[in-house]
Amino acid sequence: MALATAELEIRTLVPDREDPRMFAALAQLFADAYPIMELKTADELARFAERIQKNAGAPGTADVIAERNGTLVAAMRLYDFVMNVRGADALTGGVGSVAVSLAHKRQGIARTLLAWYLDHYRARNAPFAILHPYRPDFYRAIGFGYGTPSRRFRFAPATLRDEGARGTIRLLDENDADALIACHERVRARTHGLIAKRRWHAERLLGDAALRYVGVEDGGELNGFMQTSVVLGGERIRNADELTVRDLTYEDDASLAALLGYLRSQRDQFARVVVETQDDAFYLASTDPRDGSDLAVAPPATHRVAESGLGVMYRILDVPAALATLPASGARFTLRIDVADAFLAQTAGTWTFCFDPQARPRRDDGARPDATLTIGIADLSSVALGSLRLRDVVAHRLAKVEPADTLALIDAAFRAEQPPVCTTRF
Repeated sequence: MALATAELEIRTLVPDREDPRMFAALAQLFADAYPIMELKTADELARFAERIQKNAGAPGTADVIAERNGTLVAAMRLYDFVMNVRGADALTGGVGSVAVSLAHKRQGIARTLLAWYLDHYRARNAPFAILHPYRPDFYRAIGFGYGTPSRRFRFAPATLRDEGARGTIRLLDENDADALIACHERVRARTHGLIAKRRWHAERLLGDAALRYVGVEDGGELNGFMQTSVVLGGERIRNADELTVRDLTYEDDASLAALLGYLRSQRDQFARVVVETQDDAFYLASTDPRDGSDLAVAPPATHRVAESGLGVMYRILDVPAALATLPASGARFTLRIDVADAFLAQTAGTWTFCFDPQARPRRDDGARPDATLTIGIADLSSVALGSLRLRDVVAHRLAKVEPADTLALIDAAFRAEQPPVCTTRF
């Protein structure tokens, strides 16, 4: 697929047909756009260009570039994700590594590139899009809604609760990719929002020298795992190193306890264990949930237990398809939804849905509505996936329900049993 507009050509990279200089140009583009990568020397840029070329065309991905008069001006990477949406799998379009040349900023190129991305997945009937935002305000302006907040808990290792642990702990490597994916899939089947892992990506992470994957086995089967990495306390600071935990996945409480037991056993080496999770009650994993800062968030005695941040964002690409993922409602009613979307015309408009206790919502634009919901696409995306409650969106004047006394009924129909969980970094 290619698109040319105002001398801007957008196309998918074809790795084995590209001039090798293209990958060098991409490396420089990303180095400029993301200084956090710290690519500062010619050798570092060359190695990064080789990595881009090696990973280009990986299964389920596409590298997309924008050129103007033959010059590379922007790029992004697309991901064909399979996401659990309230118990059913749905194709979900992911995007990452969005970069615009320093010499071509403020020319609408990023917006054009992202419109191409959304159209690409709409054409493939994906109901949702997902991304990790570098600028949440920019992405909200083009229709992405906030996902579930992430939290970073810092625990003294000795305070972690490991009672009831069962299983054998061992370090994992590339040979464990199939077992890790099988464990993840069993958890994913009952976890709203969780994205399927790809084997090539799992193997790459398992082989990364900077990471350690720790697993727990019981009866010969992997029942849980986590990714760990070390953050040094400082060049001249001793006994202040931290062990960071991501991608914490477990099938039962006993497996979680075993993984916590492993972290507890690291107390001779690490001052803190840092757990990144979307479980807002994870402080219960410790007998002392304080993060070690001794900060009072609201003095005199409101102890800080976590840092919180907004990360992953979601966007509806097809309103009827997105509403069809909702479960049967607690009562029968008909809802008209007026959706505002200034960026994507196809998701702006009015739809009417019949909610029923025996079936998923059904579109019927000829039905007489009992209530009307007026809402923007960003907030509808969050509400439909359950990362925000409709009642909260209405309370903050970002949506309106008429008659007002139907709010509780409609809020209950959209509410998810659990907010969407995303452990995939891309």
